[in-house]
Parts: sequence; C-alpha cells; structure tokens
Amino acid sequence: MYSVGIDLHKETAWCFVLDPQSHRLSSERLRADPKTLKDFFSGLPRPFQVAVEATYNWCYVVELAEEYAEKVYLADSYRLKAFAKRYKKNDKIDARLIAWLLHRGDLPTVVIADRETRKLRELLGYRRKVTTDKTRNISRLKALLDKLGKTDRGNYNTKKKREATLGLELPAPYDEIVRGYVRRIERLCEESKDLDRRIEEKVQEDEDARNLMSIPGIGPLGALLIKAEIFDIGRFRSFSRLCAYSGLAPRVHASGGHCHYGPLNRNRRSNLQWILLEDAIHAAKRIQRVRKKYLALKKRKGSNTAKVAAARELLKIIYHVLKERRPYYPQKGHKVYRIAQSQSAEAPALIGV
Repeated sequence: MYSVGIDLHKETAWCFVLDPQSHRLSSERLRADPKTLKDFFSGLPRPFQVAVEATYNWCYVVELAEEYAEKVYLADSYRLKAFAKRYKKNDKIDARLIAWLLHRGDLPTVVIADRETRKLRELLGYRRKVTTDKTRNISRLKALLDKLGKTDRGNYNTKKKREATLGLELPAPYDEIVRGYVRRIERLCEESKDLDRRIEEKVQEDEDARNLMSIPGIGPLGALLIKAEIFDIGRFRSFSRLCAYSGLAPRVHASGGHCHYGPLNRNRRSNLQWILLEDAIHAAKRIQRVRKKYLALKKRKGSNTAKVAAARELLKIIYHVLKERRPYYPQKGHKVYRIAQSQSAEAPALIGV
C-alpha cells in the first residue's frame, strides 16, 4: 500500500508519497486549497493511506482524503517531536517523516472524531467564545463608568440594568461609547440564549449527556461539552489515561530517588479542562466526596490546587457514569441510593464510584 505524509500549513502543504517498497514516489509542495488537494488525491495510485499533521485546519483535508484513501490518520504533532532530528528541519523532512512512520506502522496518532461530533465541538466552542466576548465587554463598560465616577453594582446580563445604564447622563463622546457597549452586550446575551436553547435540544437526544446531567454541578452545556470532547469513553483503558487526556494530571520528573511534580500538562483538550475546572466548584458544594477533597487541600495548598483536585474527583465520577452508561447515584444513606438498591440486585455494584 502507498503511504502519503502531509505537512500542512495555512497556504501550502508538502506531500510526500512512498510506494509499497518504501521508495519515494513523489515529493511536492501544493497549494492548501480543496481543488488542488482533490486533484492530488485523485491522481494517486491505489490503494493508499494518508497521514495529516494535526494542525488547526486539518478538518477539510481529512474529509477530502476520506473520499479516496483506504485509511486516513491524524498525526500527533506533539509526539512526532520525539522522532524528528532537531538540527535539521523543514517541511519536506516533516512530510517524509510522517510518510515513513506511517509506512512502518509507528506513527503516533490522535483519534479523528466523526463529522457530527466535530460540528458539535465547533458549536460548543462558539458558545464559550460568545460568553468570553460578553464578559470582556461588560468589564470594559464597568471600567469606563469607573473613570467617570459612575461606579455602580449590578448584573449587566439583565435588561433592567442595561436600560438603567442607558439612562445615565454622560458627556460626549462617552454617551455614544456606553450605548455601543450596551448594544453589543445585549446582542451577545440574545445570541447566548439562542445557543443555550439549541444545546438543550441536543442534550435531550443524547443519552450519555442526560446521564452526565444527573451529576450535581453539571448543566446542559457542561454535559454536552464533556461528551463531545471525550467522544468515546471506550478508548480509555483506565481513569489515569482520561485524566492525562483532560489535562488534569501534573507533570512528573523522577530520577535517582528524587521526584518533582510540575504544573499541569499543556498537551491536553483545553475545552475539557476548562469545563471540568468550572464545574468542580459547583460539584464541591453538592457532592460530599468532592467537597471533602476540596476543603482538605484548600487549607494546605490553596484554592487553585484544591480546585484541580476537585476536578479530578469529578472526572472520576464522569468516567464511571460513561463507562457503565447509567445516571449518577449519590453515596450510601441517600434516598436515591436506597431506591436504586431496592429496584435491582445489580444496583449495589453500580452505586457511587
């Protein structure tokens, strides 16, 4: 089988092709546009497999390659560094390395989610960005009012507060600037509400997301985002692997009896890490085991370290809920625990985590 390695960039893509005997068939730089790549794939001898470097714009290349190739892989750019020679690097060498590792069967890859999951991730990522933009504009509006001595407390997400702000008597050009901020905040609030309605509809169609919502502290956005980012819980053989994937595992350097723990790993799913840290605070208020872990570490190591530990406890609950495909059951003694225990003989094995 022919092996194709693609080093992808914004405007160009270097494509390196190996024949079944691992000899170079072609090596060329192409424009990174759908028509050029489609012509390239259609002209390759069959059968062939393709590996694309995991860059920010890999989606359309993978979708084009899936129409022609026997198998398409996404190369893990982080782990590829272990195979690269640091003293010499260019696009051609990177593409050749990807093709060679693909031919040998040693290519480090990442899972390619299906198209529906990729679309859902984009929608949820956009929802997060809308909230970020809204918060940023509210902060700028408050800072401007502070400069004018109009310091006021209130929630600018409400219509009443925004109308009260518009009623302030301000000199030019501050009145125009404030109106611009308020209109922008109002538009983002409406857009956020529309997105929340779409998210709630999608949650009702997904059983795993509904099960995640049974965990205290996780809402519709969090449940759907966690499910979309994890994608398939079956690909994680243990909780430790899921913890590292989500970016909640600290860096460890141990040698000669000395062990040093560093900050959280940067090679992670950023959206998954973010939502777990956000929901961990809410879960710590309502789940006893999470609260116990959070309070114990907060006294000794501070709130930030305690929040990460609480997020790991929450992720452990999520791991078992998804693995066993069932709702969350509280600890022993809780009313829900007793009801579930009386309904099935298998329930005790499923209670808690």
